[in-house]
Amino acid sequence: MNLLESLRSANPELRLYSVFDPEFAPYGRVLQLPGAEALAAALENTPIPETGNCYRASEPALEALAAVEAAARSVYGGMPIQAGYCNGRGFALNAEEYHKCSEVNFSTTGLVLLLALPGDLHDRRLDAADVAGFYLPPRIAVELHPLVLHFAPCRVRETGFNCLVLLTRGTNGPLPAVNTAAPGEEALLWMANKWMLCHPDSPQARKGAFVGISGENLRLALPG
Repeated sequence: MNLLESLRSANPELRLYSVFDPEFAPYGRVLQLPGAEALAAALENTPIPETGNCYRASEPALEALAAVEAAARSVYGGMPIQAGYCNGRGFALNAEEYHKCSEVNFSTTGLVLLLALPGDLHDRRLDAADVAGFYLPPRIAVELHPLVLHFAPCRVRETGFNCLVLLTRGTNGPLPAVNTAAPGEEALLWMANKWMLCHPDSPQARKGAFVGISGENLRLALPG
């Protein structure tokens, strides 16, 4: 039994696919990045915390790589971008966010992305039952389409995950103010180019983020 099949057996309540399955097409696409070996070597030098997750929006060692420069041209059309990472041992849904630009992810560990489509969001509310999981194998790059809901990846091994994150420059930067009581979409605006809603049982809810996810706070169980 391969890893994806084992994850499916351990998580029968979750729709779980590979990024190579046709079900991924509405959410994103698999990319071919030249220079992926150097990118993998650099990403493996980024730290994985013992608990929780860590996020760094901009890492100069990653931004200097040919694979990142290629993605800036082919995915972002020459717009300024930032290359950072989200590494950790997380395994829960907790929240979903979207950007009004693509996001490129690449990992050397493998991971699962918990995703939802823009059409799954109704009046600033998302049912966790509409979230699907997608296994991203090691050394595979994907582009998530703009507005696709996503959050920190889930680990597929006890040793955690690493994940490259490419975005237009300035995304996830601080805002002068946040108003989760605002009408409409503005209530979800949590950071620059980051609209987020969270589950009531999440750490993000305790920080004051907009609560808009109903149902189970999904958790990815490891096989065996």
